[in-house]
Amino acid sequence: MSTAAAVEPRHQVHVLGTPDGAELAVSTHGDPDAPLSVILCHGWTMSALDWRPHIDALTRPRPGFPALRAISFDQRGHGRSTRGSAVLDMELLCADLALVLADAARDGRPVILVGHSMGGMAIQELAARRPGLFGTDVVGVGLISTSLNEVGATLSALNDRPGPTGAPGSRRRARTQRKVADRLLRSPRAARTAHRLLTGPLSHPTTAPLWRAVFGPGPTTEAVRANARAFRDVPVLAIAEFYSALTSHDCAGRIRALGNVPTRVLVGELDRYTPPEQARALASEIPGATLQTVPGHGHDLPYEQPVLVVETVHALLREGAHGLSWGSGMSTAASR
Repeated sequence: MSTAAAVEPRHQVHVLGTPDGAELAVSTHGDPDAPLSVILCHGWTMSALDWRPHIDALTRPRPGFPALRAISFDQRGHGRSTRGSAVLDMELLCADLALVLADAARDGRPVILVGHSMGGMAIQELAARRPGLFGTDVVGVGLISTSLNEVGATLSALNDRPGPTGAPGSRRRARTQRKVADRLLRSPRAARTAHRLLTGPLSHPTTAPLWRAVFGPGPTTEAVRANARAFRDVPVLAIAEFYSALTSHDCAGRIRALGNVPTRVLVGELDRYTPPEQARALASEIPGATLQTVPGHGHDLPYEQPVLVVETVHALLREGAHGLSWGSGMSTAASR
């Protein structure tokens, strides 16, 4: 494929219906004849719109790499996607992702999956439940600022006295605190109050406990302000239901299928919600996975550093290019 001329991106939006009545808003960007698709899976309280800078870069060719087709979708209950009637859990988000993947790969085109936080957990669940997809439809995976299990345990352990975060006492306290938070969030009045307290004033959201605890000191005020707006756009009770789904996530011992394809795990050094120790645990579960820790950044890593996501996709292309034809400029040497 020639890289001499830029390809004018094409944007189409369609809806995929789920068995429980949810409607998933799916956006397809770029040349419909591109040789490979990238599916971008956003995190809790975010939306498909947050992938705009990544999409712009991925859908244009660069030396040695083709222009790709980029697919973003709103997780159910977020953005333009509806909630549906089923109980929210990671199995349900996995089923949604499988639906989007089947739609993207129906013409036999290979797919790279990239997920941030909750999106990365959905990819893990897909690998656990549908391992045969990895190495066939899926040819590469990027897992960014996400967790293998014990989601948010580090936040609960921040007030603990010296001792390992994963110690039995800390883990029990973390689980208890998450259960209390879940019950509170399911009360509409308490949830609305928590919603405002967590996001803080939109003019200075970095003063809010949520951003100090989760994102750490890394993100810029403007990036955090955008996240606070997005957080407020998600229905309060949907946030509560997703919180429960996230804190019950556990893929330990279940994701060896990710070793069938090039897989990269990225984490911000300052991430407190899905901290570096979780990234190390995740990478250790995946044969041959590459782990990258990024100094000076927290949980908002993919949105603070969109070029890092694009570079990750291109690295996955290099590592998994065997049998795929992009043109003479594409290296097929594995770099892991």
